[in-house]
Amino acid sequence: MSPGYNCIDAARPIPPDVRRDTVELQNHGCLAFVFRQTIKFKNKDLDVAIATLEYLCDFASVSDKHFVLLGVYRPGSQVLSAAFFDELSTVLELLAVYGCPAVVVCGDFNVHVDQWDNVHAVRLAHLLQSFGCVQHVAEPTHNAGHILDLVITTAATPVSDLRVGVMVSDHVLIRFTLHVKRPASDALRRVRRRHGSAVQPS
Repeated sequence: MSPGYNCIDAARPIPPDVRRDTVELQNHGCLAFVFRQTIKFKNKDLDVAIATLEYLCDFASVSDKHFVLLGVYRPGSQVLSAAFFDELSTVLELLAVYGCPAVVVCGDFNVHVDQWDNVHAVRLAHLLQSFGCVQHVAEPTHNAGHILDLVITTAATPVSDLRVGVMVSDHVLIRFTLHVKRPASDALRRVRRRHGSAVQPS
């Protein structure tokens, strides 16, 4: 880890039918947040059974500004089903009860949101709209030419300078600036009581 940075990660869940008491066990992949030490992260377990996606959720603080960051990975090898949208809806509902107006969801959803006639893309768009969320990525993020990697925020959380960069694997690096407002004192107390891919808050 580079000086001045920290990392929080979540290993890929091991399926319950896989033997763990063997040297042949290999568990590749994880979700991770790499962040400057000036940002304070507190990991949040959503305490919900999720089978169709992997996630990492943290409550972040920069000085007196706060936001919730949710990393998502939906394996492309899995059939996209109604269960995914139901579970994503459950996760977004849980984030809503935290009382933090700034919510950022990033990750590889493996949904072709660039295809407006794709039934799954349409369903995802309707789901995000129902929660007052905005998807900001408008350029291909995968070497096959589709938009799979998304940056989603609540409508009250502005994003600027979003840049779809170079390929770092078969996916691109996405950079953006997140604008987080200072909360009102009563909202801050409520968040504290409940709690009690390159993001640059401004």
